[in-house]
Amino acid sequence: MYSFERYPVPKGYFTARDGVQLPWFEYGNLKASHTILFLNGFTCNQYNIAKVVATLGVDYRIVTFDYRGQGLAYRERYKKVSIDAVLDDIDALHEHIGRIPVLLFGYSMGCQLAVEWNYRDNTRVIGLVLLLGIYGNIFDSFLNTKIFAPMLNATYHAFPFLKPILKRTWRTAHRLPFAIRLALGKGTLLNPDRVNEAELRPFLDQLAELDFEYILHMSHAIHHHTNEGQFDRIKAPCLIISGEADLFALPQHSERVHQAVAASWYFSIPAGTHNAVLEHSEEITSWIAEFLREKNLAAG
Repeated sequence: MYSFERYPVPKGYFTARDGVQLPWFEYGNLKASHTILFLNGFTCNQYNIAKVVATLGVDYRIVTFDYRGQGLAYRERYKKVSIDAVLDDIDALHEHIGRIPVLLFGYSMGCQLAVEWNYRDNTRVIGLVLLLGIYGNIFDSFLNTKIFAPMLNATYHAFPFLKPILKRTWRTAHRLPFAIRLALGKGTLLNPDRVNEAELRPFLDQLAELDFEYILHMSHAIHHHTNEGQFDRIKAPCLIISGEADLFALPQHSERVHQAVAASWYFSIPAGTHNAVLEHSEEITSWIAEFLREKNLAAG
């Protein structure tokens, strides 16, 4: 069983619109002139973004939270599992920190959420950084195949009848020996040659503790939501980073966003997988620093 003994301590808990209490985290330079609101990825916890956060935290205040069903919020069972529910939670956190202008960062699913949140009200966003992003209908191209969207839909509809089996299968698969899980992910979602075990295990080990019902319903919600028609609302300076070897968020998705957002910056990490936030954090933070400096968004 995964242990939270070394997990980052939350700054506190904020109250969502439906009364749910969710943990939020504050890192970095608390006196910085700019605050980064960092939206994490699907099934991720604070360790996934830890290296990027540590570097950016020298100059910026960084605020983030654990989504319903993830990180410290994994234990509860939530009635509302949807994109709209998460967006309401982002609104609640933003209100909790004072509705201040933010540099909006997204990683993976966090990009999909960031674009939607910006679309609903872009006056609160002074800069946008999208890392290895998905932007809807993601399982149409997952692993560069077309088989996963039909599989997802079939599993979603069969779940009420196969609930115990599917939950047990998820837990068993994610409790295999670490070396086996690493081998299964190599070449598709991560590059273990560029990250050490201590950095990777907190993410991989916690997957077994996540509720498969949440995973399935949120996967379905992510897939059936799209950012199409929302990119023209991005008026703040925008940096988009993809990974050339990312088989989850294929680089073509990020390229499409770059083409849709006028004057955006785009960089693709050679050999970068979907885990590039850990594997290539130095390159990512270097590009972010240059972008923010050139756009007069550097911390004062």
